[in-house]
Amino acid sequence: MKKQAIVIRSLLLFLVATMLLASLAACQTPNSGEQGTTEAPAAVTTVVTENTDENGLYYDELPEDLDFNRIFRVLGCQQQAYQFQGTNAEDDDPIQRAIYERNMTVEDRMGIEFEWDLVSGVWGSRETFLTAIQTACDGGTPHDAIIAYNLVPPVVAVRGYAANLYGTEYIDLSAPWWPSVYQREMLINDQIYSLEEANDHGVLLSMLAVFFDNDRLESRNLESPYDLVAKNEWTMEKLSEMIKDTYEDFDNDQKISAGDIFGVCTASNSKIDAWFYGCGYRFSEVRDGEVTSLIASDELNKALDVLTKFMNNNDVYQNDTSQGKMFYERRAYFYSGGVYLAMGTKEDSINFGVVPQPKLNSEQERYYTHLSNEHDAWCVPYNVKDMDCTSAVMECMASESYRQIGPLYFETYLKLRLAPDERLADMYDLIRDGITFDFIYLFTCVYSSSPKDVFKKCYLNPTSNQWASSSAQYKNAWESSFQQIIDAYNK
Repeated sequence: MKKQAIVIRSLLLFLVATMLLASLAACQTPNSGEQGTTEAPAAVTTVVTENTDENGLYYDELPEDLDFNRIFRVLGCQQQAYQFQGTNAEDDDPIQRAIYERNMTVEDRMGIEFEWDLVSGVWGSRETFLTAIQTACDGGTPHDAIIAYNLVPPVVAVRGYAANLYGTEYIDLSAPWWPSVYQREMLINDQIYSLEEANDHGVLLSMLAVFFDNDRLESRNLESPYDLVAKNEWTMEKLSEMIKDTYEDFDNDQKISAGDIFGVCTASNSKIDAWFYGCGYRFSEVRDGEVTSLIASDELNKALDVLTKFMNNNDVYQNDTSQGKMFYERRAYFYSGGVYLAMGTKEDSINFGVVPQPKLNSEQERYYTHLSNEHDAWCVPYNVKDMDCTSAVMECMASESYRQIGPLYFETYLKLRLAPDERLADMYDLIRDGITFDFIYLFTCVYSSSPKDVFKKCYLNPTSNQWASSSAQYKNAWESSFQQIIDAYNK
């Protein structure tokens, strides 16, 4: 019965994907002039091996006869439920349908039924979520798994409520659906207390990159950022040159405001960290399972000089409420934001392009992509009743996302449906390949005063905030928090 359901569901998914691709190809209208076309690429013959599907994507190695025959309780972040729960097959949103179908496939394969316990849990309500975990573990009924706002699971680990996921029966950390870059930061002493999926919808839409308005750049005879990337010249210095003297008092109110025109608009909240990480800077380093804090390093002083110079001039504008709108309304040459912005730019017919965050200089080996905090991560209560069941379900979820969610959102939507020109697909691959994580950043909620936030204040308000005095002020507290994190791994 379970095998039959899987076959039927797989056929349905294949038919839905085929119809979706056909409809997308049909609705692609070649744009006039410089934008080029968005026609579907020619078919490519794929060699199917025993362990890959027709698209060359790997299958997991979970036993085919698993049937746990039980309810599987998941504590999830209410505000981000759209990333993991999905809606029923009648929903008009193909991504939501795919997430829903992914979950149904997991239920069929594992012999479970998901029960979602949703609690408010984003940044402002993370303590509410943490209290729900603690209450369930201390005398309540623990959940089988937790999928939370990505900065919450590391706190769960430090507070002693998370189980070690290394060496479980079914989670294969070498599989492509578990990003190795995350493990390199979080796997210490054969312990890892949280996991992120490489193909999680939230992870893919949270990739931060630089959008540019082709028409505005051409009006000033500026070189295409695509060409600069190809020549390894897409750097902070080059961007600064390109936006010099681009500011215009567009609304004529005689003051700098969101109604004006800028070279760059960017957020001043956590998304602004993309500039720091794009330059290859970090707050910590993990090598061979050993974590080193870089908070007191000279590199941070260099980073501070670079970011202070870039952010504090009239051509760059930081705003947390209207920066996306400014780009939609053609009042910014460049915009740093999540790739999901492509949804709006396509609808508004902006002749846009997307490139990674600029490098510090051409000597930097690669481009780095920071994720905004609008995605989730898995963890498991330390007293989970059946770790075999939990590890199998988590592996199955990540595996099915790899074959069902990632290709649909990333390949079909970002690289085909929402790409105004043929060069953008390669840029999205470059952006995705550059995803990076930082140990101290991931544990930022353990700190009462986050180092990244104190650092950010210093380059956004350099006259009133100095890194030397600020870091000296928080030195003892930061060292204590860092030791608390390390102690959690040494238990």
